[in-house]
Amino acid sequence: MRQSKIDSETFIETILLEQTRDILIEDLEQEVDIVTFCEHPYYLDQPLHTVERFVLKVYYGLPLDGKTKDLLIRSYPFDEEGKLFTEVEYAEYLIKQKRTNLLKANDYEAALELILVCGRRSGKTFIASVVSSYEAYKLIVKGNPQKYYGLPQGEEIRITNIANAVDQALILAKATQNRILNSKWFIPYIDVDKTQNEIRLRTKKDLELLKEEIRIHGKQIDRHSSILISSLPCTARSARGGTVIVAILDEFAHFVDNNGNRSGSTIYEALTPSIANFGLDGKILCLSSPYTKSGIFFDIYLDSLGRLDDDEGDQNKRMFQLPTWEMNETITFGYLDSEKRRNAESFDRELGASFATVISGFFRYPERVDRCVISEHETKSPTGQFSYYIAVDPSANNHGYAMAMVHPEQRYKDVESKGRIIQKRETIVKLDRWMVWELTDPEFEGLEYIDENVVHEYIEKLIQKFKIVKIVYDQFDSTAAVLKWRKMGINSMKTPFSRGYNMKIYNTLKTLVYESRLELFNNERGIKEVKSLQEKKVGKRQFVIQAPKMGEVVTDDMADVLANAAYIALTDGSRGSGSSITGTDGINKYNSSGNTIKSFHAYKRRKKQHKHISNLDKAHSLRLTR
Repeated sequence: MRQSKIDSETFIETILLEQTRDILIEDLEQEVDIVTFCEHPYYLDQPLHTVERFVLKVYYGLPLDGKTKDLLIRSYPFDEEGKLFTEVEYAEYLIKQKRTNLLKANDYEAALELILVCGRRSGKTFIASVVSSYEAYKLIVKGNPQKYYGLPQGEEIRITNIANAVDQALILAKATQNRILNSKWFIPYIDVDKTQNEIRLRTKKDLELLKEEIRIHGKQIDRHSSILISSLPCTARSARGGTVIVAILDEFAHFVDNNGNRSGSTIYEALTPSIANFGLDGKILCLSSPYTKSGIFFDIYLDSLGRLDDDEGDQNKRMFQLPTWEMNETITFGYLDSEKRRNAESFDRELGASFATVISGFFRYPERVDRCVISEHETKSPTGQFSYYIAVDPSANNHGYAMAMVHPEQRYKDVESKGRIIQKRETIVKLDRWMVWELTDPEFEGLEYIDENVVHEYIEKLIQKFKIVKIVYDQFDSTAAVLKWRKMGINSMKTPFSRGYNMKIYNTLKTLVYESRLELFNNERGIKEVKSLQEKKVGKRQFVIQAPKMGEVVTDDMADVLANAAYIALTDGSRGSGSSITGTDGINKYNSSGNTIKSFHAYKRRKKQHKHISNLDKAHSLRLTR
């Protein structure tokens, strides 16, 4: 079996050598430009979209066409038909909009780096595969690239494509291999030994050495393929080892290593010195849909533009910021409309190629919060056999002691299914009470703290009227209050306001608002807090929701309790049906007697039983103030 494999390889090599018998090191081919290389049938035979051709021409320093109007540029959502531009006119258009760092439309040189900020489905992977193939072609055309660049004979020259994940790396590898394997020009230079993520190519010097080796030994002994094109995920080894002449960083803004840490800076800094050794023959391509206004991708984007008004930017970098509908002329506005409806929050970033701020408005469309306001007044008395949930946020600095009470309801709405209208049941959350106590309130006059007994009395009155099934508190200074309600037979607990919990409750709140499943009454401060919430990015998929640091609204106490109460009502009452929804946790977990409160009379009996506990709580509170 082993001998058969060697014989097979020798036969293949012999065939390849026969095909290359006329290739002489002294007879170097004339190098073609990248557009010819892409579109000519002898090379890649890959027609380019007009904007792809424009980007590649500028990057490689080719002159732009100022006569032929063949670039159809659309503007979403206003101009689906688009306008025709020449390449020079399009460059001027981008310069005016500050979406490129070109200084003049047709006065520039080839650049070392390409910074391509573009949306999904823009053809980033195609551009990466084209550049990889072209740069390999340029090496082979040189005959002996190692000698040309002063490298040891036979040293491997690498073209490295690095993607943000293993799957993406394999997609990129397959695209590059398809370009090469389907090209007539590359046939003599392909090493048959390839893997999923890499392909090896021989230079003309490699073929000469291989031919001589087979002549002497009758078989191939050494590999003799000194060009390696590999596609790797963004790990530390991606930037280590070998002589890299071209590095393509695909979805660079989203690079995260196996430990969840951003590795873009490490990889970029490791690759840059090696590539710079090749001068303008070295290439770095940073291709990505944008993320936040932070990180290495955003930094080099700013470097390309210039960080000051009089700074012309780094002209060794060539930057373009292009939305999907400009890069890919086959994308329909119907698809764009669908994507915007599906996820309006990420549309501008993922398809519009706009960087998101580190801190941005949590509700992109705050007017949708206003649509949830259906009443002018809070709920005075229960209107059905509903279960009510209370969330409390004690005052950490006497700025506000907030409380929200909500209840879930089941409702039906008409939906179309298979050409007919059916009724679909869904759960909504209705806000009943929304309060905030502040030190400036009359009941705290003369005090230096918010007396929580005032809050407790308010909640006790609610218990007398409504079927309260759970009271939840922020963790801050809430142990005594939680124990107070538990001893009185009320299911009470502390909720951890960690980053993960913060994301859960606010994502739930956003869903309720956007799906019109939240009913609010008009509380001016509370509504303003919710609409003013800001989202701060703290990781690739993590964020915290908080109040603005300055401006008209700088608090989020009422927003916190609304989000917490709504989340608890949905998750705790998700198994309920009809108009009455009960908790899934059960009260017995916190009730040592095993009894639950069935009515206001049961509540009164238990309150009397634990009256001495309340007195102890008040005495303890007074001692703390002395």
